[in-house]
Amino acid sequence: MITLMSNACAGLPFSFSRFREIWHVDFEYRIDANHLPVPVAMFAKEHRTGAEIRMRRDQLLACNRAPFNTGPDAVMIAYSSVAELTCFAVLGWAPPRNVLCAFAETSASINGQEIVGLTEKRPSLLEACDLFNIPHMSAEHKKRMRDLILNNTEYTEGQWREIEDYNREDVLETILLLEALAPKIDVPAALFRGRYLKAVADMEASGIPIDTGYLAALVEQWQALRMFYIHRDDTFGFYDRAGSFHEDRLEALIRERGWTDWPRTATGKPELKARTFSKQCKRHPELRPTQRLRDQIAELRLGAFVNTVGADGASRCPIMPFWTRSGRNQPQGRGKAFLLSLPSWLHGLIKPPPGWGIACLDWQAQEIGIAAGLSRDPALLADFRSGDPHLRFAIRAGLAPEGATKRTHGSVRDTVKPVSLGVGYGMTKYGAAAQTGKSLLWAAEMLASHRHAYRVFTQWQHDTVAQAQFDGRIVSPLGWPMAVHADTKRRTLLNYPAQASGGDCMRLAAIAAHEAGIHICGVAHDAFWIAAPLAELDDAIATMARLMVRASNVVTGGLDIPVEVSARVHWPRCLGDVRKPDAKGQAMWDEIKGLVYGGLQQAKAT
Repeated sequence: MITLMSNACAGLPFSFSRFREIWHVDFEYRIDANHLPVPVAMFAKEHRTGAEIRMRRDQLLACNRAPFNTGPDAVMIAYSSVAELTCFAVLGWAPPRNVLCAFAETSASINGQEIVGLTEKRPSLLEACDLFNIPHMSAEHKKRMRDLILNNTEYTEGQWREIEDYNREDVLETILLLEALAPKIDVPAALFRGRYLKAVADMEASGIPIDTGYLAALVEQWQALRMFYIHRDDTFGFYDRAGSFHEDRLEALIRERGWTDWPRTATGKPELKARTFSKQCKRHPELRPTQRLRDQIAELRLGAFVNTVGADGASRCPIMPFWTRSGRNQPQGRGKAFLLSLPSWLHGLIKPPPGWGIACLDWQAQEIGIAAGLSRDPALLADFRSGDPHLRFAIRAGLAPEGATKRTHGSVRDTVKPVSLGVGYGMTKYGAAAQTGKSLLWAAEMLASHRHAYRVFTQWQHDTVAQAQFDGRIVSPLGWPMAVHADTKRRTLLNYPAQASGGDCMRLAAIAAHEAGIHICGVAHDAFWIAAPLAELDDAIATMARLMVRASNVVTGGLDIPVEVSARVHWPRCLGDVRKPDAKGQAMWDEIKGLVYGGLQQAKAT
């Protein structure tokens, strides 16, 4: 079926000559009750020879491995490789050794640029083709074909031929896109990203197991719960009897109180984002009950989370790798909400399957560790290695004596913590004052104390920004790039090394864990949720912790960032059963569970 091929690069630069075969692949698929793909058709084309493979569902199911070379001398290329890799998994095929994702490389090529007209933050295949002036099918044709594939389980012969032609056209467009991207692709970095996408595909296929019994009870009572909290906590009457928020009522309060500093949208309405409300609460503490109400339940669309839960009881949501400038994930989906991005009380739903356990591991003070490792500031390195860099900064700033501990000077530590974190992204005295509740003079003195205490770090920050502006780009230690131009904010450049390096740590640890056979359920910023049979859970936790520390050492150039196990759950319990009473979200979890199981009726009666 596949002919031998020459070493000619066939329109690609010499860096691709390391591959004997270059296979462009695209699957068409439906979605099953577990939010997993049901492969319908596959088209593959070898770049140099032009050899083509067309397969329908029955042919795919008859194969126990991919019908093309997936070994070390070949590479698989697709626009959205996670989808293709998940199809590999559900078909029981071993994944390709090398993966290059045209989506990830398109994202890398445009990262940091201000591109007008994208439907989302990152381009679809058709939008990517537009960026490089590549002819492509119409959006209407693509939508019609996707609807045909998704909304049917059987196809006529004519429909099969349409699907096959559409499948092939997707691949041909991806080939042209790759040829446009190829001169600027850093192949080793691209293959590293491809290895990460194999881990992502497994994460998405696994999902986060949850307590479906309690979720069903929560859904049944959801509107009543919302109205209970609205009646109890809506001190300003922003919500009506149906539970809808009225912007005009907030507008009236803003005018009445003279809050002229409230940010506005482009249409002149009060900004309602959670971050805006949080900042306004610091200026106007009377709004805190409203903020809690909005953040925890009133504006929470539980249905978007329910849409991620499959028939098997696992919550699956697209991880969306490389969707942020720093290269971090941004889990989301159309009509879907990622559990770990929802209020922490809802995380209590996490429940391992029978005979299994789940654990959450996260890096401690990762951003400060990265700053210390990359800058090589001896004072910052020493303070980070002490185990509590925030308290050590308080001591250096003269706010606590030598020998102070978190127990003896915890309040001082907590006060300076926003400053020791905020300098990483260029916090000003105004921001420091707002975050700490202190005066502008105090904030300015603390920022000056930080510059004095960590002079090497401060100089490294300035040098990093200057070099990025001179080069017109900035790159993370493991190769994630961002374009730098006249409109790039200085704060973005200050924050990039820590955030992009954190993304590197996460990707490297995910790859190592995946290739070591660790079952990753989900990842959120600097934390991993892993699962294992109860008899193997201790070993899995210890291995995952070692891999995470090792990943941080590689990215920082020699500094170990410690890892803590922040949660551990054994079947048949859920996270809400085992969290400490003072854990974030636990009080709300306990209160809502009490309301769901009888307390709501008692509250109504009183």
